[in-house]
Amino acid sequence: MFNIKEQRQDTIQPQYKMLNSYEAQFTTLSGDTYDSKCARQCIDRIATHAAKLLPKHIKGSISNNIKGDINYLLSVQPNPLMDTYNFIYKTVSILENDNNAFVFIARDETDFITGFYPVLAQNYFLFEDAAGNLFLKFKFINGQEYFLLYTDLIHLRKFYNKHDIFGTNNKVLQTDLETAHTANEGISNAIKTTANLKGILKYNAVLKQKDIEESKNAFVRDFLNLENESGIAAMDSKAEFQEINMEPITLDSEQLKQVNYNIFDYYGISESIIRNDYTFEQWNAFYEGVIEPLAMQLSNVFTIKIFNKESIKRGNKIVFTANRLQYASLTDKTNLLKVVIPAGVIKTDEIREVLDFAPLGGEEGERIVQSLNNIDKEIANEYQGGKNNGK
Repeated sequence: MFNIKEQRQDTIQPQYKMLNSYEAQFTTLSGDTYDSKCARQCIDRIATHAAKLLPKHIKGSISNNIKGDINYLLSVQPNPLMDTYNFIYKTVSILENDNNAFVFIARDETDFITGFYPVLAQNYFLFEDAAGNLFLKFKFINGQEYFLLYTDLIHLRKFYNKHDIFGTNNKVLQTDLETAHTANEGISNAIKTTANLKGILKYNAVLKQKDIEESKNAFVRDFLNLENESGIAAMDSKAEFQEINMEPITLDSEQLKQVNYNIFDYYGISESIIRNDYTFEQWNAFYEGVIEPLAMQLSNVFTIKIFNKESIKRGNKIVFTANRLQYASLTDKTNLLKVVIPAGVIKTDEIREVLDFAPLGGEEGERIVQSLNNIDKEIANEYQGGKNNGK
């Protein structure tokens, strides 16, 4: 899948020496985080909304979209296996699960970028060659290993604190994940327990062990037989059944909610976002707290790794943008348009996009709408009679 230039491993040093005492190695939590239903819901919601971001190659201003090969790869098909939505979704879901995500930049023989590939590895190690170049050795689940230049990798990080290179893993979340798992297992076991009859058969006579076993099996067979719809078992005076009431201990609804809320809080997400029943205000809080910082990091790291310093100085940049108004109510949209239209800062097609209408395209769609109450004073004087009373 990767178009990787072969590296001479004999020139690569055993490990890169870190500035602090932490090892130059990162190991994931073996899928424990993603195996949790609650954590997976959080990861899915963040990745789903992040995948709605629109990547663009711009130069100078946000309106100057450079529609070249880089823009096509990022906005349409980053690699032969993925469209843009799935590319961003996978990259962000890896980031939220491991707090590190890598995207390999594939290049041809002329150093021309041909694709972007999210890298999902079991663990990775930092190495350095004799020239001081950093490499990452990725070890995948199938046992394969690859050495990749760090400069060919777009690296996204969360909880970037203790390590010089990597974000810290989600080990601190492990207790909450285990508590949630235990709570769910307890509910399942409680249902199984209450569905079974438990008790003691007390015999009024001294019986041989063989006779006791036969009598017990007969009672279980007759009482618990699926065809015995009455639920009544017939017994003679030789035995007496004493039921044992076992009341399993489970978390109540409020305690169970708190367990889930601890995981929600860790990911900075609310239950309304999880359930997709959020208001515009709730969405705005989620966007500003989770999606916007992620969009900023995506924009920065993609820009730095795709363009060289001179290209960036000339204004080339990758931006990940979002239409936040798509989640606003019609009233909120209308109130906003009442403010921006008179100021002359919005185009006809942008207005139509806010209202979920199809674009007109062409010159008509690009036309800026403006109120006469906000035109230049000199033009207003001419319109209302001109200078010298129109003479």
